[in-house]
Amino acid sequence: MSIATASAPRPKDDAWFFPVMTAVVWLGVIMGFGGEMVRQSRAGDLTYPLIVHIHALVFTGWLVVFTAQVVFIRQGRFGLHRTLGLAAMALAGVMLVLGPATALIVQVNRLGSPAADPAFLAVSMSDMISFAGLVCAGFINRAKGALHKRLMLLSTLALADAGFGRWSFALLGQSLQPVLGDGFACAFITGCGFSALALLAPMFLDLVMHRRISAGVAWATAWAIGWLVVATSLYPNPVWKALAGGLVAWLGGQ
Repeated sequence: MSIATASAPRPKDDAWFFPVMTAVVWLGVIMGFGGEMVRQSRAGDLTYPLIVHIHALVFTGWLVVFTAQVVFIRQGRFGLHRTLGLAAMALAGVMLVLGPATALIVQVNRLGSPAADPAFLAVSMSDMISFAGLVCAGFINRAKGALHKRLMLLSTLALADAGFGRWSFALLGQSLQPVLGDGFACAFITGCGFSALALLAPMFLDLVMHRRISAGVAWATAWAIGWLVVATSLYPNPVWKALAGGLVAWLGGQ
């Protein structure tokens, strides 16, 4: 195996890889949020602040745009891909403001309730920082086809982390906690294990098909998984809990 500095286009490999990974992203998000939304809707309990609904609409819009970009490349419609790419960057800018704002408003609205969990801001903010770095790198490297595609996939997977985490915890939490205990390993595997595996997929593809990994993909993957580690480490940290709780209380006027 070698770390390569160049990233040449690999259309034959990407032809199947990116549609499959796009389906994985949709599956992770739908499995993570779909069931909960259906249950709450049937119970008449969809009482989220307006910004949450806007957030869901905008982030779903990103997934739609990403899917369209994969389709355009597969069909050879490069002009449309480039045009939509500029709109996607504008949408990414909106998301970078909307994501943190939504996370903060949700926690402020939950102050004093059993659902309050200010420490979870570690997860929300880490995902957005990860997404920001990856999507900016993707835009900067848009002339390098293979690297650009991988960076945009990684950025989208970073956004899908919350969806993956919900159902990975539901599937693995009860079985692994008695074995691994309450430490970092259990929290990371149950909360971020599926996300980490998905983030490693582009490197795995390049390693299997070409016996080499581009430096850009290696650094981007390390960046994305690194923020998962940060979030997992911060969430139970008492200092972070105090800081996040103080911030939310201050924003809520308490």
